[in-house]
Amino acid sequence: MKLDPEVLGENRKMAVGCLCCSIAMAAGFLVARRFDLSVLFGLIIGYLLAVGNFFFMSVGITRALATGDEAAAKAKMRSSYIARTIVMLAVMALSLAVDRIHWLPVLASVFYPRIVLTARNLWSWYQAKKHPAPPDETDDASDSGEADPDALPARSLSLEDEEEEDERPDEFEKFVGHFAKGPVPGEEKKKDAAGDEKQNGGKE
Repeated sequence: MKLDPEVLGENRKMAVGCLCCSIAMAAGFLVARRFDLSVLFGLIIGYLLAVGNFFFMSVGITRALATGDEAAAKAKMRSSYIARTIVMLAVMALSLAVDRIHWLPVLASVFYPRIVLTARNLWSWYQAKKHPAPPDETDDASDSGEADPDALPARSLSLEDEEEEDERPDEFEKFVGHFAKGPVPGEEKKKDAAGDEKQNGGKE
């Protein structure tokens, strides 16, 4: 199975971000003068656990999208979640049981992806605030009353297209969100329809 280039790019960014988190964790142990071989093993295992979990989550979501069926997609996403959870719990239990592996870097690695995504969102917000988009020249022209009437229909059509594109969520992001929440897209609509049928049946 070939992953989408955008998904691979997200995995590369996540790998770099998790590496930065691991370096920060190592620096904390160095400052506390607690860095030893067990910490190094914990950092390596924790890094592989964080990156591997994100990668196999991407694989599971991609396979779910490839099915084209809601029930099959839901089953694949659940099986992927259960398998990854079992592996993560097993690795964390191993780090607690084996003295040569420090448990703290392994447990902390579970939060690496969330930290990386939060940092990226904050950085994007800062960049957008620091460099706001320049005002559109057509907007200035329309405000001054000098807008070309022939250009207005084309501009309105382009705005409608952009609104439609904005309202259409990215498939990968949509499934990531629903993967974390549990239900698959469309399930809520079925539940609402079933509720309406019950209410109508009760009224009759």
